[in-house]
Amino acid sequence: MKNFPWRIVLYLVFILYLLIDLKWCGGPLRQAYQSRRDVTIKAAIENRWVAIVNLEPITGGQLDLATFRHLYQRGKHGDEIPEKNLQMIRRAVLQQLINETLVRHYADGENFTAPTEEIERYITSWKSQFATEDEMAGRLEAQGLTEAELDEELTRVWSRKRWLEKRILPAVKVTDEEVRAWFDANHEGDEDFIEPVKVHARQIFLSTVEVEDDSKETLIRDLHARLTVEDADFSELAKQYSEDERSKKRGGDINWLAADRLPDEFTKPVFQLKKGELSPPFQTKIGWYIVEILDRQEERPQTFDEVAEEIQDHLESERTIETIKVLMKKYRTIANIQLFPEHI
Repeated sequence: MKNFPWRIVLYLVFILYLLIDLKWCGGPLRQAYQSRRDVTIKAAIENRWVAIVNLEPITGGQLDLATFRHLYQRGKHGDEIPEKNLQMIRRAVLQQLINETLVRHYADGENFTAPTEEIERYITSWKSQFATEDEMAGRLEAQGLTEAELDEELTRVWSRKRWLEKRILPAVKVTDEEVRAWFDANHEGDEDFIEPVKVHARQIFLSTVEVEDDSKETLIRDLHARLTVEDADFSELAKQYSEDERSKKRGGDINWLAADRLPDEFTKPVFQLKKGELSPPFQTKIGWYIVEILDRQEERPQTFDEVAEEIQDHLESERTIETIKVLMKKYRTIANIQLFPEHI
């Protein structure tokens, strides 16, 4: 009898009891579970909860606030959106709230907090989006938060983000070999791997935004004559006359430019110039220009070393999205989630 598998038999008996109690006979365990479920559903109906995640309710007020913040960050308001579209947005926001709740349960369960210096950098960076303290205060008031509450929320947000990154890091890390393989398979004929024409230029700029007479045109043509006829020093004239405050201190130097990031009315007269050439005076919507090309780089394919870091970020970003989806699906599978769509 010593070799009889008593432990296995006990396990099987216990499992059989659970099946009989919960599934077939409606025993005390089934009744206790049903009673607890009924109480929870009753509370959800009375309080208009929109979901319950592992016995934690997500209230209609929480969903309202999360939806407001979602729209506010995109410069929108609920009153501007058709009811059908707003319902779709609220459902999407609710799914995000459920995911955040699950992550919080696991992260808080492990008592994980990100390093203090990381949290401080994150809070400082987040607050830097506001031009003034009054602007930030207005945002906090609109969202019903004090600055102390904001700091606490940002601390939690960053800590959970770092906890999640820590959990998924092994699955998203990209090797040098994978980066090289992706480059070899995709770089030929892809416009994203072409370095466009660039020019290193300097300028003299005269604004005409609030000028109604021809004085600026007269001055810019006089300056051009001094550069071409009298061989005046471009840098000195830019420092003395140019009205672009950022470049005039550098003698008009505006560094390297790519045409795709500038308006056509500027790039057309500038990018046809060769190295060492000076443009005639030309006018745009905001003023008059004289531009000199200091150097020019023609269109060329980018090398692997130039784009390797960008490719790695791209691949890791893709893997992060997919890994988080898989992880959240796993968490949702083992979680107890109840939805009350009639309250959304």
